[in-house]
Amino acid sequence: MCGIVLSFTPRTPTPLAAVELMCNTLRHRGPDDEGYLGWDASAGAVLLGGADTPQTVLDAATPWRPSGVVADHPGRSAPLWLGHRRLAIVDLSPWGHQPMQRDGVFIVFNGEIYNHIELRAELEAAGQRFASHSDTEVLLAVLAQWGPQGLARCNGMWAFVLLDLPRRRLLVARDRFGVKPLYQWQGAGGTLVMASEIKALLRHPQVHSAPALQRCADFLRRGPTAWLPDTEFEGITRFPPGHWAELSLDDPQPLTPQAFWRAPALADERAPFEPATAVRLSEEYHALLSDAVRLRMRADVRFGTALSGGLDSSSIARLVNAQLRQRGAGEKQEVFSSVYRGQGLTSADESEFINRVAEQLDVRSNRIEPQAASVPAAHEPMIWALDTPPANTLMSSWHTFGLVAQRGVIVTLDGQGADEQLAGYTRYVRNRLAHAPLGAALSEARVLTSQLSGFGGAVAVGLGAFVVRQLLGTPVLARLSQRIGLGADPSPTVAQVLADDFQTHLQNLLLYGDKTAMAWSVESRMPFMDFRLVQFLAAVPPAYKIHGGWTKWLARNAMAAQLPASVTWRRDKMGWAIPEPAWFGGPLADWLHRQLALSPFAAEVAVQAGFDSRGASLAQRLRQLNLGAWQRLFFEEPGRPGRELGRGMALAGVQP
Repeated sequence: MCGIVLSFTPRTPTPLAAVELMCNTLRHRGPDDEGYLGWDASAGAVLLGGADTPQTVLDAATPWRPSGVVADHPGRSAPLWLGHRRLAIVDLSPWGHQPMQRDGVFIVFNGEIYNHIELRAELEAAGQRFASHSDTEVLLAVLAQWGPQGLARCNGMWAFVLLDLPRRRLLVARDRFGVKPLYQWQGAGGTLVMASEIKALLRHPQVHSAPALQRCADFLRRGPTAWLPDTEFEGITRFPPGHWAELSLDDPQPLTPQAFWRAPALADERAPFEPATAVRLSEEYHALLSDAVRLRMRADVRFGTALSGGLDSSSIARLVNAQLRQRGAGEKQEVFSSVYRGQGLTSADESEFINRVAEQLDVRSNRIEPQAASVPAAHEPMIWALDTPPANTLMSSWHTFGLVAQRGVIVTLDGQGADEQLAGYTRYVRNRLAHAPLGAALSEARVLTSQLSGFGGAVAVGLGAFVVRQLLGTPVLARLSQRIGLGADPSPTVAQVLADDFQTHLQNLLLYGDKTAMAWSVESRMPFMDFRLVQFLAAVPPAYKIHGGWTKWLARNAMAAQLPASVTWRRDKMGWAIPEPAWFGGPLADWLHRQLALSPFAAEVAVQAGFDSRGASLAQRLRQLNLGAWQRLFFEEPGRPGRELGRGMALAGVQP
């Protein structure tokens, strides 16, 4: 996992010192190594190291060895620069250094190609030869052999920039689902500046930005929208997931991304539940998830699992144990959790479930208990790490990854992405009842109302929507839902709402996962985002996702014999909960009030967004808190020094 930078300024060469500053801003994403490539038409290409480049890299006889270091070129400028910060995970030797090159084609790459071993074998059979064990070199060979469409063969997460000197072009691409971030700023005359984080873009001398007021107001009204191309920064956009683009060095034009992957077709909403099919689907699901875990355990560094106590993270922990046994490994798995045992915060504490999973699997359980007192010190570094303001404080994930870093673990396997594919949220029940065949809808409604509490409203809305849809049609149901303000609209099918959530809401969670992990120099890997599993689950009919009164039925059934029943069949979903109502209604109430008073910008945007912070909900006030801190950090502080990120950050005010 790494941080990357591109600066292409054909009219005005950019100083190397500016590119070095951009890369240093990303040091938390890659503290182990750094590298630079400069190019202009007259002098050609030069490879340089930096202050964090190990001497072994400078001494090694690799085809991409730096010819010197940045300090030896104080006044150097060039129209094109590539920069790289490395978090060494696969092939820790100097052969994993970047920028890497093959036959005049250079790359800076952020991410992992999990199936690089299988791709390497296929490419070697086609005549390709390799000098390293790095997945980056495999990616170079994939692109040489099959071009950008070869990305469809890659199982992984990535953002990269490739400089193809023989063809005098740049190639840019981002993984299917946007797990790895990539931001861009495009100027006049073909100028293009890209980076893994926005804060690095702002270090470039030609990049100027300001708060995008309409986007900021939208954030206060709706929360973050990481799936949109525009950001809260004027002129700075996201490169789209699942796309690639080319730029000619000789005739640079604005990027026009092209898709290499498209979302699969929707599942059949009316397909009935059949026991034999349920057995087959459960077995296929288990096999695919197990193999996704196997591939994501490929690393040359220590790894662990983020364990919340819910079904998804517990399933991953269980499958990691199975892989360790198959390998004959003797070490125990490391799992990491945030808990709230001593604060009387039962609504956010999953200790009981974590204990049961840890005991059954016999893992080494590492736990941390964030305190309300830790929030003021952690808040601004978290905002600085995120680049764009988040919906809440993210303190559970922030402290969990901090604990991971303290324990010397570099890679974690995490459960993100399951709920949006397996119908894990209770709100999907409305959509299922509204669109299921009559018999299935009545059967589900009967189970929900007779065996469970708290589902009466969802059942009433779902069955009422069923009647309206049957009598008046889906368009009328949609208009009626909007007019009444039902919140979760029952007019889309379960398959439709899952596909929409996967492409929208999930993007926020992927951003949180990447940024909070990389803030601590930790790589987060997500088995549920394996494209094979995504394609499989998209085709599974909703009858196997919501069944017998259970959301996420397929996943529960597949893991029922391998996890404690209290975890597999638990209903009180928390999902890395944070006790913010207790914190901000008690010990942090005055701090929140003072912070809101410090931000006239956030107050003005709140007026534009149409609400008075005095009568706002806690969710709205936390968004206002985050927006105010974001504006101060990125636009008010002299020189925008930001906050310390990386392994050296302190975890103050917590109980490990």
